[in-house]
This record gives sequence, structure tokens and C-alpha cells, in this order.
Amino acid sequence: MNHNEHNHHHHHHHNHQGESEVKANVTYNDEVVSIELEDQEGAAPKLAIEHEKEMHFIMVSNDLEEYYHLHPEKQKDGLYTVNQSLNDGTYQAFVDIVPEGKAYQPVPNTVQVGTNETGKANLESEDNWTKEMDGYTVTLEDVEAKVGEEVPLIFDAHGETPDPYLGALGHVVILDENAEQYIHVHPDSDDTTTFSAHFPEPGMYKIWGEFKFGDDVHIYSFIIEVTE
Repeated sequence: MNHNEHNHHHHHHHNHQGESEVKANVTYNDEVVSIELEDQEGAAPKLAIEHEKEMHFIMVSNDLEEYYHLHPEKQKDGLYTVNQSLNDGTYQAFVDIVPEGKAYQPVPNTVQVGTNETGKANLESEDNWTKEMDGYTVTLEDVEAKVGEEVPLIFDAHGETPDPYLGALGHVVILDENAEQYIHVHPDSDDTTTFSAHFPEPGMYKIWGEFKFGDDVHIYSFIIEVTE
């Protein structure tokens, strides 16, 4: 269990940035993404292994059209890098880590590539809950998402069982329409494609479900509305 999940129940008058005792700085240069980490003393935090990696790194374009889930490698204490070519535009990067003994909440790091600025998404409700990628079909069962409740996200792979990927049968990432809220999502167990999510505020959210079939990871996206 990620001990930060319940931060939003505390009555602190901080913004999300204030809750984190570790800061991440993300830069992009010559097709390399660099992530620098430091705690409140300016030291490099020690990271726990989560889903087989020290760091999961999610990068999305501002309009939520482009999505990358990367695994930067440690170059030295406090510095992680990963090679990724990005199209020009504005991106939000989320550094998903579990620093040992430190409170941490992923917040958006804006990364501008080139000069073309990308506007924010305006998500529309959709009623297509079945998506096909490269011959594999995944359906997200009806979701009734309310703020503050545990919301089950049940993915049906139509008789296929996804191959284990990073210690689970799938990974799910959720962002709000403004690409500001990064929602922690956990599989109910290692051998299921049912996940649980908590939503802090009402609004439109985009879900990316990642499932591995054979050698390839396929990404299925869905848009849901969360109500009070």
C-alpha cells in the first residue's frame, strides 16, 4: 500500500506540492529525458522498488493524445535518464516513485519541446467501452465513478489472459482533463485485471490501461466522468 494515498484526507492547507518531501525536476534534451530528485535537505532520496522498478515515469501531451510510460534508469544518486524521442509540444511529466521514509505525491512537471505549445484537453463523454489494438480487444465494464469512493475498474480481455507485465497483469494510469491530478491505481491482486481507483474531485478523466499480450504492451484508453 502506498502510504501517500490518503494524503488528501489530511486537513493540511498545503497545495499538493507542499505535501511532497521530494522534488522532481524533469528536463528534455537531444531525445533524452532527465529526472533529478532531491529531498528537503537537498539529498538524493532512496527509492523503494515498486512493480519491479524504482521509477515509473508517465509523460503525456497537454491534450492527452500522446502517452508514454517509461522506466528511467539510475545514472547516479538523484539522477535518472531515459531515451525517448518526443514531438514538439507541451507535455506533463509525472514521476511515480516511493521514496523511503518520505511523503510524496506526483505533481505535473511541465516540459516544453520545441516552440509549439499544446493546449489542454477538452474531454467528451464516450460510450465506446470496447477498444481493439493489434488484434487484441479489451472492454472496460460500466463504471460508476463517484468522488471519495473506491471505484472498481474491471477490464475484460475477451478470453485472453494478459501476460504478466512488471509484476501484475496490467497497469492503469488515470489523469484528469487538466493533466494535473495523477490518480494512483492498484490491481486488486497480481492475477486479476480488476483495479481500484480513488478520485479526489468530480470531472472528466482519461484512463490508460496497459496490457501485455505476447511480446508487446498494448495501450487502451477510455474517458470517464466522475460525479459527486
